[in-house]
Amino acid sequence: MFVVLLGGMLCLFRGLGIRHPLSLVEWLLPFVGIYCHLALDPIPWQWAQDGPRRVATIRGLIVSLAFNATWIGGLLLLAQIFHPAPPPPAPPGWPPNAPFPPMGPGLANPIFGVGLINFAFATFVGWGLAEKEAMEAREQETAGLLRQAESKALQNQLEPHVLYNALSSLSELIYEDPLAAETVITRLADLYRILSVHGKRDRVLLREERKLVEAYLSMEQMRLGERLKVSWDWPIDVDDLSLPPLFLQPLVENAIKHGIGPSEAGGEIRISCHRNEGQISLMVQNTGIPPPEKLSHGIGIGNLVARLALWSEAKGTFTMVREGMWTQAILRWKPGGGA
Repeated sequence: MFVVLLGGMLCLFRGLGIRHPLSLVEWLLPFVGIYCHLALDPIPWQWAQDGPRRVATIRGLIVSLAFNATWIGGLLLLAQIFHPAPPPPAPPGWPPNAPFPPMGPGLANPIFGVGLINFAFATFVGWGLAEKEAMEAREQETAGLLRQAESKALQNQLEPHVLYNALSSLSELIYEDPLAAETVITRLADLYRILSVHGKRDRVLLREERKLVEAYLSMEQMRLGERLKVSWDWPIDVDDLSLPPLFLQPLVENAIKHGIGPSEAGGEIRISCHRNEGQISLMVQNTGIPPPEKLSHGIGIGNLVARLALWSEAKGTFTMVREGMWTQAILRWKPGGGA
């Protein structure tokens, strides 16, 4: 838009000051020149940068002067070759075939004035554009670090929450079945070991997330016994998919804590993962007590939703619905930022 508007204005002013019609080269030259300015002016300043941060101005200025002199001089030279300036008019009374007198010191070729104007314009505009791009790069870098830090803080909040709930389940089992409580303590150690590994990583494979959930479910099955039935619908081809840690475990924990656990008859949990047209669907269903109409997320699900919003690589969605006798918690995303 800038190239079209400014180039059109220059062509209009030139057309008003010249009596003869403008040639094709005269029409195109302003547009080509402005486009070259926008495309080429920032390059020498970016060469003089260290990543997104600009270094010494003198270094950038020296590189910019050499670079701009080269491309502006080349462009004006091409313009002179393909569209040479017309000869000056002969003085009154000068013989038709006699050579013109040499140009005096007061006269100068206007091409040099055009070159100097473009040279100064390219130097200052290039610095401004390069600084703007460097500032945007710094802002994106800072925003990425803030998202990463916030996501890490939420992840660290969730890890002790998982252990607290596991210890709470263990305390109930100690009075009911001390022998089973010993087994649960061993499995709690395995759960803690897996959680400590998860806490040090930004991405995990789905197979590793499943191992964490299996360790958690083994403890809950010791506590709930026949009241908890678990089934998996998990194709092998999804095992190597990566995602932030602790995305599946809160869904399973929420199903047991709010669905299966409060129900005297217990229920069934189905855990499934499918790939459909590049979209990954991670679903946890349970037949326990249905969620209330006005659903308010607890720590686990609230943490999951917050981290999902910070996942810049793939825009995901979370939904929880009741269909028939099943409560469905569904997490969907497209790997690679496909939304």
